[in-house]
Amino acid sequence: MSADGADPILVVGTTGDPATPYEWAESLAEQLSSGVLLTYEGAVHTAYRSGSSCVDERVDAYLLDHETPQQGETCT
Repeated sequence: MSADGADPILVVGTTGDPATPYEWAESLAEQLSSGVLLTYEGAVHTAYRSGSSCVDERVDAYLLDHETPQQGETCT
């Protein structure tokens, strides 16, 4: 699975996710030829709309304006 030719694909991974290991997000972003990993340093299962304006702003920009964050960017 590499999604060759796809526009950038945003992957959001949470370092302390109680249900999905962060390493899975890292691996997925690496497998996707256009994967961009956004890291959230927190302990929630879903980072989007969970209290981080940093994550919310970047995901909104991706969904609404097709803007991707910097590769490897971290939010707290």
